[in-house]
Amino acid sequence: MFYKILGIWLFFGLYSMALAQNTYQIKGVVLHAKDLSPAQGATIVSKNLYAVSMEDGAFTINNVAEGTYSFTVSHIGCQPATMSVAVQQNIKEIKVFLLEAATKLEEVKVNGKTKNREAKEVPIVTQNVTKEFLEQNRENTLMQTLSKIAGVSTINIGSGQSKPVIRGLGFNRVAVVQNGIKHEAQQWGNDHGLEIDQHGIENIRIIKGPASLLYGSDAIAGVVDIQPNNTPLPNSFNGEVNILGESNNDLLGVSTGITARKDKWYYRGRLTYRDYADYKVPADRINYENYIFELHENNLRNTAGYEADASLGIGFVSEGIKSETVFSNVNAKNGFFANAHGLEVRTSSIDYDSSNRDIDLPYHKVNHFKITNNTVLSSGAHILNIDLG
Repeated sequence: MFYKILGIWLFFGLYSMALAQNTYQIKGVVLHAKDLSPAQGATIVSKNLYAVSMEDGAFTINNVAEGTYSFTVSHIGCQPATMSVAVQQNIKEIKVFLLEAATKLEEVKVNGKTKNREAKEVPIVTQNVTKEFLEQNRENTLMQTLSKIAGVSTINIGSGQSKPVIRGLGFNRVAVVQNGIKHEAQQWGNDHGLEIDQHGIENIRIIKGPASLLYGSDAIAGVVDIQPNNTPLPNSFNGEVNILGESNNDLLGVSTGITARKDKWYYRGRLTYRDYADYKVPADRINYENYIFELHENNLRNTAGYEADASLGIGFVSEGIKSETVFSNVNAKNGFFANAHGLEVRTSSIDYDSSNRDIDLPYHKVNHFKITNNTVLSSGAHILNIDLG
């Protein structure tokens, strides 16, 4: 039994030695023909044989049986080279020189226009307001923020409501558009402000001058066009929290928003709440129609208020269609300085100075609920835009 095992072991050992004696090693180096620099990462490929050159251009292929092989050497930016290698005993090191590949591209033209270029080509004066501008110049209301733009001003109703004025004209001579839908309510009286949450807006286009052909008869003086927000990227999620505070009217507030998208569906939501007290003036009394009004701690009484806003957008993006539906609600209440609507009643039981955060008569209260839908259908060179509200 011992001799049988020993015989089998010797047989396999001699067979392995015979195989080892019939396999060889290929060594070589790949260089750039122009400057003889090493070509790192070049691929050397033959049937069932493969290698990649190292940092110094060298490569090694082990356990190659005797015979003749054809190799293709490739490298980025170089022309592929083909070489024939005779594998035998005492094979020499191979040197491969690669020539640069000269690729001629046809002329490529890229046509496009920036927003500033488009604004200059439009026969009306326009200005784009970015999200960065809104964040850096944020005031108590949206129109107070936009009043920093030349030609735009406001009619302020207390500290929480303001109306747009473009080049000295307002009311029903200025149109306000949000997501392609005209925002009604702010045109009619002094007490009707702009019920729009200024947080979460990414871009506003302001048109200074007549635009009635595009936006209707209200746009005699100009338009405040609040553009739809950009579509979020696939498989993305982001959110933000803004803490608000002002010392002049002791404003405290918070605004938080989130945006998320999976593949084709996306959503975004925002909640905003602001609470402010009577704002302060640099005087301790006011002379109005020969009446002297004493101001408690320099507070212009009954100018406090609050605002609670909520919005939710649901969108769908696919090849040939993009649609988003937005639900928004703005609820606000703020008092007016009593003498803004006539004189204070001397026999009134209202104590306007009891608290700088109470809201007494006269006051303004509004709840603006809105649903809008923006849909874009595209087919070839044709695009159909649908705005519903």
